[in-house]
Amino acid sequence: MDSWTDRIFLMEEAKKITFELAVKQLMSFDPGEWTESLRKEYLLLIEGFFTIPFPLFSTTYRRAIKARSKVAEALSLIVRERRKEMMMMMSRSDEDDRKVIKKDMLGALLGGDDGFSDEEIVDFLLALLVAGYETTSTIMTLAVKFLTETPLALAQLKEEHDQIQAKKNKSSKALEWSDYKSMPFTQCVVNETLRLANIISGVFRRAMTDVNIKGYTIPKGWKVFASFRAVHLDQKNFKDARSFNPWRWQNNSGTSTSSLNVFTPFGGGPRLCPGYELARVELSVFLHHLTTTFSWVPAEEDKLVFFPTTRTQKRYPIIVKPRNLECPCKE
Repeated sequence: MDSWTDRIFLMEEAKKITFELAVKQLMSFDPGEWTESLRKEYLLLIEGFFTIPFPLFSTTYRRAIKARSKVAEALSLIVRERRKEMMMMMSRSDEDDRKVIKKDMLGALLGGDDGFSDEEIVDFLLALLVAGYETTSTIMTLAVKFLTETPLALAQLKEEHDQIQAKKNKSSKALEWSDYKSMPFTQCVVNETLRLANIISGVFRRAMTDVNIKGYTIPKGWKVFASFRAVHLDQKNFKDARSFNPWRWQNNSGTSTSSLNVFTPFGGGPRLCPGYELARVELSVFLHHLTTTFSWVPAEEDKLVFFPTTRTQKRYPIIVKPRNLECPCKE
């Protein structure tokens, strides 16, 4: 974020942040030429998700297949090198040498009792990169858009984070877990952004047996689409459901008595998203640094669209300035 100046496309910048964070958490790689090269191939891979899967007719799909092979090849090399490194470390008798083993997701997959093959680990890493990249960067962008359009909410959020910042001394400005737990209004903003944006519009499930619901029978084996958006934007569950109102989550005002049971941005049950808390932390930390470092205004109007995925049409262009400088007004 230190490199941000003047006009930026927030969606693109958020994607860079989430990708670099994901690579760091999964494989302990700091941002650099290798991660940027990997990210560019990943963009081509993502573009192929919503194209017709016929290589002869879709150039985008062909590019995506090639990009997937390149990404898998790059990850395979990392997995092989790490496996070799871990075997050398474990063969040493010195306990201190063993402690040098990196404690990231790749290390957990290689060192677990499941005995995953290199191919299985690469496939797992690919899936996790997708899961933590597109969705989190989109929710970051939309949180800023909703806050920008709701000045009172933005002012209250800035006040909360300015107070956290004021308590930090110059030698230790890094956020700690206690700081994260001191962001009550931020959590309201996170909840409301997740509810209104519906990054994941719903999930498919298969009926394992005949299911009776309100007089209807869903036969065994049928596929069911559970729509999160339909529930989150239902006036019966949330008052003024299409309005951005983070205050509704303060003592659950503005929600029905059962709304917590129907607030499912990360799914639910045994298939609850395993990264739900990480996503909330990432968004909260992002908002902290954004609000304490920058002022911004929209560079132009940008609309929210929901098909084939939730996003803004123009990647949400904004004009940013450091907080100690006055942010320019839109002409």
